Amino acid sequence: MNTFALDYETYYDKNCSIKTLGPLGYFSHPEFDAYRVSVWGDEGTKFVGHPKDFDWDLLEGNRVLSHNASFDETLYLYGIKQDWWPGVKYAEWHCTADLAVYCGLPRSLKGSTSVVFDLEVSKETRDNMSGKKWDDMLEGFQEEVDEYALKDSELCLQLWEELSPKWPEHERAISRTNRTIVQRGIPIDYDLLTKNKNVIANKLFETEKNIPWFGEAPTLSRKSFNEECRKVGIDPPASLALSSEEANEWIDDHKESHPFTEAVRDYRRINALKKKLDSFEYATLDDSRYYGGCFYFGAHTGRYSGSGGNLNMQNLPRAEHFGINLRHMISAPVNKKLIIADLSQIEVRTLCYLAGDFDIMEDIKEADDIYEVFARELGFWSGDGSFKEADEGKLRHKVKQIVLGCGYGVSGKKFAMISGFPIEQAIDYVRIYRDKMNKVVKLWNKYQRSLVVANHLQKDFTIELPSKRVLNYGSIKKSAGEFRTNYVSHHYKGNKQVPIRLWGGLLAENASQALSRDIFSDMMLRLEEEGIKTIFHVHDEFIIEVNENKADATLEKVLQVMSTPPKWIPEIPLEAEGKIVDRYEK
Repeated sequence: MNTFALDYETYYDKNCSIKTLGPLGYFSHPEFDAYRVSVWGDEGTKFVGHPKDFDWDLLEGNRVLSHNASFDETLYLYGIKQDWWPGVKYAEWHCTADLAVYCGLPRSLKGSTSVVFDLEVSKETRDNMSGKKWDDMLEGFQEEVDEYALKDSELCLQLWEELSPKWPEHERAISRTNRTIVQRGIPIDYDLLTKNKNVIANKLFETEKNIPWFGEAPTLSRKSFNEECRKVGIDPPASLALSSEEANEWIDDHKESHPFTEAVRDYRRINALKKKLDSFEYATLDDSRYYGGCFYFGAHTGRYSGSGGNLNMQNLPRAEHFGINLRHMISAPVNKKLIIADLSQIEVRTLCYLAGDFDIMEDIKEADDIYEVFARELGFWSGDGSFKEADEGKLRHKVKQIVLGCGYGVSGKKFAMISGFPIEQAIDYVRIYRDKMNKVVKLWNKYQRSLVVANHLQKDFTIELPSKRVLNYGSIKKSAGEFRTNYVSHHYKGNKQVPIRLWGGLLAENASQALSRDIFSDMMLRLEEEGIKTIFHVHDEFIIEVNENKADATLEKVLQVMSTPPKWIPEIPLEAEGKIVDRYEK
């Protein structure tokens, strides 16, 4: 099998842009033009020119690479439908950007090749292509564009040859499947989207009327806000943050007599909601499907992330805000249903597995409610009566907070902040958790000791997961903190490395999340093998589109797959919940 690296060069400007329109919205824009394709093959092919002049049969049965295959492969498939170029049956299409992040490198071609090959790749040519049609470019600039495009393809192939042995086949399959899921699109109730845009426009207008300096100074100007406060005889608060109790009380005291005090904060939130609705609209095509993005390996742990912009499908608001429920706009088409299925308490389970607490796992396997197991273990429940109804459900809620909040080495003070428990009570609950869940504490200590040893021996610090994937933190640096010695790793954020302070509890959290991701991704592949079409996924949740008459049977199959551990971790007790709905909800 031969390997070909392929890269499109396309027209873009401020309005015709993938950043605002999403991939298919961009490709279908009237100004869009794929005027160049470059191909660099390991058998000697070196082509750059108009796509109609390329011999596409070269790709038949072969491996294709792109650095950002979510763009290039999706454009190729879209172009076939538009008769821009012929369709061929390539064997596989891989993303070297996904390969790069799997290997702990920057996602961008510029960043990854800089680290691997010590090259300085300039993107100035691409920047200068903005707003220029091919026929409008001077001949000298056309030659520069061709040289730039061909170099990108060459580097893409070189990255593959250098790094692909480190990328296991199942991870390649996860990358491809994630891309396929995004390419399916998400069904949108366009009428509701239009209605919501009108609602939010009216709310924005009403809010603007309550801001005295609107149109004369920046709407969110803190200086103008403070001046208006003093003008009406009130002291401005230190913060307007929604999370600030002091700010909330201050606004409650003044919003009736001085509406601008509430309007400024509302304006920020309403405007953010408007941008999300705009993003939905930009990337929703005539087929009433939204085409966005989802990054494979969006974090060091391997978990997925949103692909940037104003709309992050990994973090849609759960509740209704200003009369708008964003989730409800995701709506099953006629004769279809949506299945929402998620793994239950997966990180609690993976933490117990990593800690080797097999007694707890055995109890979880037999229990109707995982938090009843922990209530017994922590000494909060003896077993009489109904656990879920005990203390009107407050006991279960308390135990859940303790289990979810104390598993990664949190202090009593920090736990009080995140849980709302009084400080003395929070300190006591942390003590109880650490006393009873001693195997989890031993896991923190094990990771902490390994971290110290790696620093002493000047070795990379790594954690091998049951999936055989390795979390690599690289070289660990030591520095003196105010109260303790700090151990620091560096991870790429964009093209720059940023320091991350490590300790045993955080490493346990990383490992637990990474293992959860590997289990979830294994399920994603198995669902695909069963012919079940996921349309997007969020953390530990799959959203699936299905024919209405097959919804019940499909839900049963989905829950069966999600309750079955991967072959490489058969002992972990898994459980999944699911429902059939017309609109997406939590």
